Amino acid sequence: AAKIRNPPEGVVEHYVPLTLELTAANQVSLDPVVKVNSVWAGKSVEELNSMKEAYKRDLNPSGEVPTVVTAKGEAIFESEISAEFMDAIGDPAGPKLVPEDPVEMAKMRLAMKRFGDTLGPCYQLLTNQDPTKDQELIAGIKTSMDKWASSLSQTGPYCLGERLSLADIHVAPFLHRLQIALQYWRGFDLLQGQARAAEIAAAVKALPAWSGTDLSQEQWELVYEGYANQLKAEDGKWAGRGKSSL
Repeated sequence: AAKIRNPPEGVVEHYVPLTLELTAANQVSLDPVVKVNSVWAGKSVEELNSMKEAYKRDLNPSGEVPTVVTAKGEAIFESEISAEFMDAIGDPAGPKLVPEDPVEMAKMRLAMKRFGDTLGPCYQLLTNQDPTKDQELIAGIKTSMDKWASSLSQTGPYCLGERLSLADIHVAPFLHRLQIALQYWRGFDLLQGQARAAEIAAAVKALPAWSGTDLSQEQWELVYEGYANQLKAEDGKWAGRGKSSL
């Protein structure tokens, strides 16, 4: 949202270790964490743990990211709320991501809410350690995806049609990385039969603001390796289900 809306006062980024990164570093190795995010190169596991504790103490007790800190030192939590804040303080000359029309705004929020309902089933399949439950979980994913798609404009390329909105900024990154993770770790194609989802993901990835923000496919696979093993590790190696096909 910040790259699209370009707040006049600018944005300074500071990296904080993700909880999943710390789990991998503490239970397995720091090497795959650095492969995903080179900003941690040269850091020790102890340093990463210390950074996270300082972040929780000084900014966000939950430890979740992102946190937006204003020039006055006020903290804004949660990714959706932070994105809407960035839209509100963005370049006044540019189009806003939150529609001013109340009806369009309501449609946007419904699309975001229903998409949120798809994430639980997706992560359940990714973390599932019992292959006999895969098909049941996939059915749940398809049902939630279809319900989300029914809340979208029938024409694209975005959730609300021709206009880019906060809903697209919210859903596209999840569609992109979960498509990679579920295909690799569980052999499930999230976008198969989901034409509007695929269209939205492609349209957002084509935006100039997407450039330089993405990881490679191999890096996204590494990001979700811990989930595919339900964060189970033994003797410095992931020890869960890992990679499997349907």
